[in-house]
Amino acid sequence: MVTADPLAMEAVERMVAALAHRGPDARAIRSLPGCCLGHTRLSIIDLATGRQPMGDPEGRYWITFNGEIYNYREIRRLLQEQGQRFRTTSDTEVILAAYARWGAAGLDRFRGMFAFAIWDQEARRLFAARDIFGEKPFYYACTPEGALLLASEIKALLASELLRPRLDLNTVDAYLALGYVPPDRTIYSNVQTLPPGHYLEWQDGRLRIERYWQPQLQEEPITLPEAGVRLAELLEQAVTRQMVADVPVGAFLSGGLDSSTIVALMQKQSPRPVKTFSVGFGSLINELPYARAVADRHGTEHHEIDLGTPPVAELLERMASVYDEPFADSAQLPNYLISEFARQTVKVVLSGDGGDELFGGYWWYPPLALSGKKSPSRLKWLILRTISKLLQDKVRKLFLHSAAQGMAARWPDMWTRDVMTQTYLRKPERTALWAERAPEVSAYAPGLYYRPPASTRGLNQGFYFDLTCYLPGDILVKVDRAAMAHGLEIRAPLLDRDLVEFALSLPASLKVEDDQTKIVFREACKGYWPPELLTRGKLGFGAPYRHWLSRPDMQDLKKHVFAGDSPLSRLLPGLSPESAGKNSYQTWILLVLGIWLERHHTGEG
Repeated sequence: MVTADPLAMEAVERMVAALAHRGPDARAIRSLPGCCLGHTRLSIIDLATGRQPMGDPEGRYWITFNGEIYNYREIRRLLQEQGQRFRTTSDTEVILAAYARWGAAGLDRFRGMFAFAIWDQEARRLFAARDIFGEKPFYYACTPEGALLLASEIKALLASELLRPRLDLNTVDAYLALGYVPPDRTIYSNVQTLPPGHYLEWQDGRLRIERYWQPQLQEEPITLPEAGVRLAELLEQAVTRQMVADVPVGAFLSGGLDSSTIVALMQKQSPRPVKTFSVGFGSLINELPYARAVADRHGTEHHEIDLGTPPVAELLERMASVYDEPFADSAQLPNYLISEFARQTVKVVLSGDGGDELFGGYWWYPPLALSGKKSPSRLKWLILRTISKLLQDKVRKLFLHSAAQGMAARWPDMWTRDVMTQTYLRKPERTALWAERAPEVSAYAPGLYYRPPASTRGLNQGFYFDLTCYLPGDILVKVDRAAMAHGLEIRAPLLDRDLVEFALSLPASLKVEDDQTKIVFREACKGYWPPELLTRGKLGFGAPYRHWLSRPDMQDLKKHVFAGDSPLSRLLPGLSPESAGKNSYQTWILLVLGIWLERHHTGEG
């Protein structure tokens, strides 16, 4: 908190208490002239001397830091060669020294996930930064009195009691479109988020924000075998980096290609069986046999939990507090429950997040790729040819070509096609929900922040939106909040910056071609997988939300949330009673919003 208010300590104490789940091992506050820093610690590296807030030896710079810098030992050695002396063995001190030496340019040296703030006592300036994909959250707000508040979660900003949140109707519309709040905004008009790959400086009441990294999808010529060899090397490097810890490190194992690869590489370099964790939902979604096959192949210490039919209505109401903003991804529940399960055994787990965005793993990529390569007339010919080969099991290709033709006809460019595949409630549907309130709302459309550079071509335009919106706004929010609610740290080796920048340089045709996905990833990693994984479809830690919506406890919850006098109905006067009777994802999105409103709505907006 940057302020001259002598009562700042009390506000920061409340903020720190609100984040106790993220750092259950220790908490501390440091009051400095013009700034008060608080920290809750989850002890992972340098358990004895890595306490925060931490100052440099001269007492000029002070830091509070959330995350891990995996290559901190390399940076430390470089700084030592330049005369820097260290008092601890922590990555926190390395960040301080790197900033004192290189300033904002030091961010390009970090390989890790981070959100941190550094107060310069001499210049009376705050410097703060966030990692390239936003694995670690960062929120801020300016109070009416001119103080700057910073925190890892919105609940901590509100706990300061210095801010009255104002609901942002335009962001509600964005949530209705996507099922999550886009990562360049928040659900409140007076609370901001520092976007991934950005840093900010605050001095004399003035705020400046700069972007230091963004995805550059500039293809370089390379053959598939060459790309496979290089990717295998970078994957091993990334996993080695992210196993650095002074506590045991485990892994989430969904039985999919990404998590199975991470587990294989972890076990390859571990002298002891790696602890792996999997979740299933009885006969509804059961990936446990696939995960078990991977665990058996690599000899891990495997732990699994079959949740059967969890108390979904109760859990959804709990998620409204865990996530602070409306968040509809139904996989939040299995992620929350498996995090709770894994935390009984470890403090850190590695996951396979990021692989689908980087290497073309989602179902919508094959039709997108086809829509860009074939003209509509060419597609019609391919569909007719596919029909003639139905006896040769070409039904899937028929679907892909048909979907591609529809995309090409409806939307002129690849970026728009990708956005629309992920828009659950289209503009006319949202306008109908707002009814007479529609003039108050600017219909959401992703802005320039999500537009790729003009040099980006073809399928890479779609990849760009997923890398800048879906990955940081949905996937990484989901895993961070679900895990940190239990004091569990999640690491994503596939988001290692060196690996990412190589993946971004690969031709799209090495990722997706016709009905094939993750081509280069399969080339690099196929030796790590048991036969069962080679032909299975993608699920991940999915959730049977349609079945859940039909359960009696959920029927009761829907009836309550969709009632005519509910906060949801008052916000969206065009909401129809029929919405509560549907078991669709649109109903799920509205239900989650309604639950969140009941817990958080301030009465404004």
